[in-house]
Amino acid sequence: MKKLRNIYKMSEEIKKGKILIVEDDQNYAKILERVLTKNGYDVKISNDGIDGFKQMLELKPDIAIIDWMMPGMSGIELVSKIKAHQELKFCYVIMLTARVETEDKITGLEAGADDFITKPVDFNELIARVRVGFRIRALQSEVAELEHEVALLEMARTLGHEINNPLNIIYLALELINRSLKDNDIDKVRENLTRIFQASERIKEIVNKLITLKKPAFKDYINGKRMLDLDK
Repeated sequence: MKKLRNIYKMSEEIKKGKILIVEDDQNYAKILERVLTKNGYDVKISNDGIDGFKQMLELKPDIAIIDWMMPGMSGIELVSKIKAHQELKFCYVIMLTARVETEDKITGLEAGADDFITKPVDFNELIARVRVGFRIRALQSEVAELEHEVALLEMARTLGHEINNPLNIIYLALELINRSLKDNDIDKVRENLTRIFQASERIKEIVNKLITLKKPAFKDYINGKRMLDLDK
């Protein structure tokens, strides 16, 4: 039973994900593809940096395995382009390299590489590093989801705080208008219609601020929670 549980855990851990291999040695790329495909991954190959970037834009893989030395566009150049692109920057990049010097690895990290595998590749190490990449991608997704939830809560607090007051004014003014109509008190009706108009203008102003908001600023709300600061 324990062995079955371990197999199940492994299969869950290696959920099918997208990997792009960018390697100019076609035979070596095919070997890597076979190893990764056997382990349940959806793998595509590109044989140069320029085509690799095009495929990155098309496929948006979870992980890119990129050779350092390639004609046309080097692996370092490709990594820099990937990490500078808004839609690709969270792709987990593993660099294939024959370079073992610390200086070279620092250069790769500065370009944006997340990990390295030294050639010739140990396939067990390759699978282990790919699994790490997918775990990190899963954590990034969880963090993004949490940030999205927090942003929604902050928006809800903002709307509740900013709009609640003018809405209450409108509601109470309508009650007073209803009473005034029964008493034929036209002056009171006019007075409360003015209140409704002013409160409606406040709501309109708040909505316009939300629509034109470019760079959100925040302020403290209650119990350490935050809301949008619409006055900035």
